[in-house]
Amino acid sequence: MEIGERRHANIVILRPVGRIDNLTSGEFQGRLIAAVTSGGAGCIIDFAAVEFISSAGLRAIMAAARAKPPERQLAVAALNTVVSEVFRISRFSHVVPIFGTVGEAAAALLVPARPHAAAQSAAAPAAAVLGVHFWGTRGSLPRPLMEHEVRAKIREALVASRAYAIETSEQIDEFIDSTLPFTLRGTYGGNTACVQISTGSDEFVLCDLGTGVREFGKHVLAAHGPARKHCYNVFQSHAHWDHIMGFPFFAPAYVPGNLIRVYGCHDMLLEALHNQQSSPCFPVNFDTLKATIEFIGLEPGRTTEIAGLSVTPIKQPHGGDSYGFRFSRDGKTIVYSTDCEHKFSTLDPTYPFIDFYRDADLLIFDAMYSLAEAISVKEDWGHSNNIIAVELAQAARVKRLVLFHHEPAHDDQMIADVLADTIRFEELSRRGHKVEVISAYDGLELTI
Repeated sequence: MEIGERRHANIVILRPVGRIDNLTSGEFQGRLIAAVTSGGAGCIIDFAAVEFISSAGLRAIMAAARAKPPERQLAVAALNTVVSEVFRISRFSHVVPIFGTVGEAAAALLVPARPHAAAQSAAAPAAAVLGVHFWGTRGSLPRPLMEHEVRAKIREALVASRAYAIETSEQIDEFIDSTLPFTLRGTYGGNTACVQISTGSDEFVLCDLGTGVREFGKHVLAAHGPARKHCYNVFQSHAHWDHIMGFPFFAPAYVPGNLIRVYGCHDMLLEALHNQQSSPCFPVNFDTLKATIEFIGLEPGRTTEIAGLSVTPIKQPHGGDSYGFRFSRDGKTIVYSTDCEHKFSTLDPTYPFIDFYRDADLLIFDAMYSLAEAISVKEDWGHSNNIIAVELAQAARVKRLVLFHHEPAHDDQMIADVLADTIRFEELSRRGHKVEVISAYDGLELTI
């Protein structure tokens, strides 16, 4: 096949002509690998004269993506309708960024790479708010919706709709958003623990690596593409499986140039993440991940400045120990306190968690069980309950309490019932200071 070649600044632009298939993919792959390994910023494939690309041609692009050094980039541009559809069907936008024109691709590739925040000047400018995004809120194991549960939601929604005259798409949306309860129009979700704290800087801050981190990784790649590199700061409460099981599916860990820093108070976090990606548990070994992964120890009670936040850990009662984290900046505080079994018999000011939670704008709290369960059949299982959550939040004068780490046996209606009961208990036990009580769900976003 004919393959034209030219340079724009320090970018190689290849322009194949005709079909890229079993007959021509070998030559195409050879030229492409030579282009991405020959120096410069990278290579753009100009598809303006390509009629069709088969799986063999896509494999050639994949081979080049794997062969190129981390500092060089690969992009495609000017896909016709047929080729664009092949890329869409094969999901190749996750492998290589796609641009409308060669000029757009060249402009993107010539943007200087952003250094990691650690190499930038001190702290990023303070944001007006701190944001929190819940990517996973379940405890112990993922909890997907079952077919009968989905069917029941649809049936109840249809029954409710009979009382309304609904004819247009706008009326449908209005009915869903204004009339249906959350338990019918949505779900609390099924992913295990992963919470993002947004600071307004280029660095990401995460709490735990449950299965929710897979959704977070997909979101980052969809928003920024694989070419843009990031620094991820992960605060790991502990290494129980539900809190690390999402990491093998965290796509940014497979992208060269990304930096992942795992902070925690356990000295075996590397071992835990490594072991779950060892044979026969997982087919991709931890040592083959392309991102740079660092493990940094923290000391309970000692405050450290990380990603523009003041971070303080606390040791929590849980099997094998767990650690909560207090994040503060500019007078605003978020506390992440999951997998903690509070067993006090008398609540008084000497209880250390009162000071740790003190005046928090947001307290994310493990309220997995009822009080009856927590002090009877599930005592010493390492988790707390909604009643103790309210009492501690009131004693510490917390502004908002978020019920978290939901029991996997609870369906959406049960979680909603627990929330309603907790709000009522807060009203009954209130002595001046009001605590707003909400329940976390996968996708919930909050700001403080």
